[in-house]
Amino acid sequence: ILHDCSTEEGMRARNSMHFRVKADVFVPAGGRPGTINKDNWKEYLSGPGNTPSSNLIVEGANLFITPEARQSLYDEAGVTIVKDSSANKCGVICSSYEIAVAMLLSEEEFQANKKIIVADVLEKLKYYARMEARLIFREQSHHPQALPRVSERISKAINSVTDSVSQELESFSPEMRKSSIEMLLPLFKDHLPKSLAEIAFDRVQTNIPDAYLLNAVATCLAARLVYKEGVSFVTAQANENLGSIALKYAERSAEIESIVDL
Repeated sequence: ILHDCSTEEGMRARNSMHFRVKADVFVPAGGRPGTINKDNWKEYLSGPGNTPSSNLIVEGANLFITPEARQSLYDEAGVTIVKDSSANKCGVICSSYEIAVAMLLSEEEFQANKKIIVADVLEKLKYYARMEARLIFREQSHHPQALPRVSERISKAINSVTDSVSQELESFSPEMRKSSIEMLLPLFKDHLPKSLAEIAFDRVQTNIPDAYLLNAVATCLAARLVYKEGVSFVTAQANENLGSIALKYAERSAEIESIVDL
């Protein structure tokens, strides 16, 4: 049966498709926020014995499922849900690369190197997706709970470190702030797609606004720390000391890397 969404019957068929269609994985990649919510989540369990239409949901669309519905699907049917903040993280990273390219390259340079830059972006996104997945399952093994809760803990930890490092850097004198940002620049270089870094990393401090660069290096340090050390490392620190601890972590890591490179 071919349904046309211009009809009432077609609209009903479209809006209930995620409840009716059986699949190995359900990937909502669009739709209205709260499409599955506290009032209708039971409709997702429409199979024999209240089985879900899919046992795995990867939220390609932000806010497609409300927090209450996520927890209910997990509690009542063991549905595994990869939360939007984790599933969409590579989209956020890709947007940051678009901004970096716009600030570091001319239109002509980008067009001349577009193929290799895009290939390097895809490699970086695969790397970050693996890092996110490994941390999610590592954290869940230590603290068993629904995956969305784990994703929330990861996001909160990264944001806490980013904010604390940014505040710490902003409290420094201009000279000390400049020195600290330069110490963190290798993290930003490592974050960039390889070809973009090779072409234009020497332009970073002249082409990228100071405030943007400060936030970028703080975010890179936060991600490095959380992905390597885990969420518990962050939550174990006093919030007022988190920025200075993170910067010391970066200093010691750089010292170790320099020794290894000898």
